[in-house]
Amino acid sequence: MNHKTMKTLAVASILALGVAACSSSSSTPKSSNSSGNTSATGQPLVIVDNVGTAFTQTFNPYDPNSVMVKNNMQDLIYEPLMMFNMMNPTQAPIPWLASADSWSPDGKTLTLTIRQGVKWSDGQPLTASDVAFTFNLFKQYPAFDDSPAPNPSPVPDSATAPNATTAVLTFPTAQYSNLFLIGSTYILPQHIWSSVGDPTKYANANPVGTGPYVMSSFSTQKVVLKANPSYWQKSMVKVPEIIYPYYVSNDTSNPALFSGSIDYAGNFVTNVAQNFLGKADTNHTWSASAPYFGDNNVVGLFLNVTRGALKDPKVRQAISAGINRQQLSIQGESGYEPVATSSGGLMLPTDNSLLNQSLASDLPAAGNAAKVNQIMTSDGYTKSGGHWTKNGQPVKFAIQDPSDYTDYATDAQLIATQLNNLGFEVSFDGVQDNAWYSNYPVGNFDAMIHWGAQGASPFTYFSNWLDFTQSAAIGKTAGGDWERYSNPAAQTALTKFEGSNDSTTQQDALNSLQSILSTDAPVIPLLYGAAWYEYSTKKYTGWPTASNQYMNPVPNAPYVEYTILHLTPAS
Repeated sequence: MNHKTMKTLAVASILALGVAACSSSSSTPKSSNSSGNTSATGQPLVIVDNVGTAFTQTFNPYDPNSVMVKNNMQDLIYEPLMMFNMMNPTQAPIPWLASADSWSPDGKTLTLTIRQGVKWSDGQPLTASDVAFTFNLFKQYPAFDDSPAPNPSPVPDSATAPNATTAVLTFPTAQYSNLFLIGSTYILPQHIWSSVGDPTKYANANPVGTGPYVMSSFSTQKVVLKANPSYWQKSMVKVPEIIYPYYVSNDTSNPALFSGSIDYAGNFVTNVAQNFLGKADTNHTWSASAPYFGDNNVVGLFLNVTRGALKDPKVRQAISAGINRQQLSIQGESGYEPVATSSGGLMLPTDNSLLNQSLASDLPAAGNAAKVNQIMTSDGYTKSGGHWTKNGQPVKFAIQDPSDYTDYATDAQLIATQLNNLGFEVSFDGVQDNAWYSNYPVGNFDAMIHWGAQGASPFTYFSNWLDFTQSAAIGKTAGGDWERYSNPAAQTALTKFEGSNDSTTQQDALNSLQSILSTDAPVIPLLYGAAWYEYSTKKYTGWPTASNQYMNPVPNAPYVEYTILHLTPAS
């Protein structure tokens, strides 16, 4: 299975984050060249990023159900203000549509210099007014900010354009730590979107962007993008055409990947050495030896804390204690994803320097039945007919994930079996992709396995897990905190972190967030998730690798554009 909006490495130190977040980025993008003709003379590039999702002619980059978002092609047409190399978290942001940025001393106002000479694909110039307009849409239509790149952006109190090349964003609180989310925002053309009404309902069938590609053709089986002749870095575009074919599942897409019909993918592949790497010497993964993929997120079991016994943090702790993560790693993930070792939620060993030491190695890889019994008994549960009950009610829930996400489906079934053997009543609710992507944002699930959020520091994934301001009432779409978890202490710690550029203050807040996640367990860390990445050098070279980590390699926005601009024809 190819996990959709994932995932990225966390920063190795808080101090490094502060330097990156506050630096002024005034240089031009690496290898940028805005003159000359498009030199896209190679062969079409075939990308598969998400299987099983129906293709509809919807290219709204902020609609989680659009074909653009589901297949992570946003930044090929709509570009961000900045790029971020998550494989090197100490690297400063790469200027993109914004050629420079600077914070006010209080961290509440971000001034952006907008690059000159950039045109929309219909020939209109990009200006700072487009940037201000995009952020003002988030304020006017909060639901529109639910699925940007790759998480909801902070919404400014005001977004203005004092001149054509200057945009000023003023936020109600300090946002030092959210430059990644702000800078990753896809900018929209005001001259088109200002007349569409409610942007959440706009299909955007024929998108106009600043990116290197425009839509060439659409069918329910294939989306074709062609090189944008108006692109501001057109000399860097060596790939003339990109094809996104429809596949119903990994079972149908993987044979095409193995045979070389797919050039770039984020698929889960069983026995990747034999089934993919061994098929051709042009087939490659991030590294040529085990584990083949880089770890770049924390996979978690998300628990809907509004439902039944899952409201009880002690029950959630017991569930965590009962999971055999080693079994998930080996049987569910073919050894590609190591077990999570800390209930605090950091990705280790990357985040070792940030670890709350009281939570080091507190997750037993094989589970702990005695701890389950101790927690449940002390919480007033007794076993009746082999099942934990309290006031006549069992601990009963379903883990909902797409059936064709074969690794998560296996993981969910393994967890169900493990917990059932310990006295819980757990089932696997295998659903279609479209149903899943519709269900979990509105809270229509008991539990689910989901990858971790992306970001330039652990703050981003704690914000996605614990920030109740991103959540919503059951039935309403949430941009984060899909568990519907609310804790004033968590909000205080999140505010403390994002409001300071001091490493000691940030670490103190991060220690609190780790303790809260460990104690209340609305999200249970399971594994350190792999950046699924397979590619072929049959047509193109220049791909990111473990020895050339110039960009997060996954075929996901907002990284895929940067990778494709670095490709050159193999012959």
